Amino acid sequence: MINFKLIGIKLGEGLKYDTSINEINRIATAIFDFPISSHPHGSITSSRSQLIFDWVMTLAERHIADERKLQLFQEFINVLTPENSPLRNLIKETTGIYKFDFWSIIHKDIVSAAKNKFEDGYYADAVESALKEINIRVKKIVQDKIGQELDGASLMNRAFSLDHPIIVLDDLSSETGKNIQKGYMQIFAGAMTGIRNPKAHENIVIDKERAIHFTFLASLLMHILDESDY
Repeated sequence: MINFKLIGIKLGEGLKYDTSINEINRIATAIFDFPISSHPHGSITSSRSQLIFDWVMTLAERHIADERKLQLFQEFINVLTPENSPLRNLIKETTGIYKFDFWSIIHKDIVSAAKNKFEDGYYADAVESALKEINIRVKKIVQDKIGQELDGASLMNRAFSLDHPIIVLDDLSSETGKNIQKGYMQIFAGAMTGIRNPKAHENIVIDKERAIHFTFLASLLMHILDESDY
């Protein structure tokens, strides 16, 4: 079963800076023998992305053989995208892999923050939301304990500091405990600097597989907080 909605959103998101409304309509009318219909979607903010989504969903509604529908859909994608574009694999990607419902083993707070965006194809936004949820939780703990308002890597370094920790992850009287505390401090801080911040400041696009990896990381960090002392 082809998820036209997901592919339409992801195709539009991937091309919103690389094509024009005139080009999209020119290609679509050359391939499709039917008029476009409107399918507004609240998560789509780009007019180019919305236009691509409208064409895709109009195709999805057509009463034609599935084989022909897929042929037209792939042709539309191929003409819109460069030869080496990963967007050309969207149909294969959504039908052939990731059938396991990994959300069933993700921390509930990360599910609430990220799942809807992920399933709409906004993978980078889903990851950003997941890591923001980590940041919000740690920020509240620190504010409640010492009245300081910090953010990102600075927040994590203060919260998990070896010298004056606010959140304790292990027995800090042992070398092993200190290594665990320091290691996770660096992981928490690194996730903010290397994953959350770049997405918050630039229009970064990541694929589904990388988003799943980051989502598992966010889930792990949230479980670590559940198990900590503060």
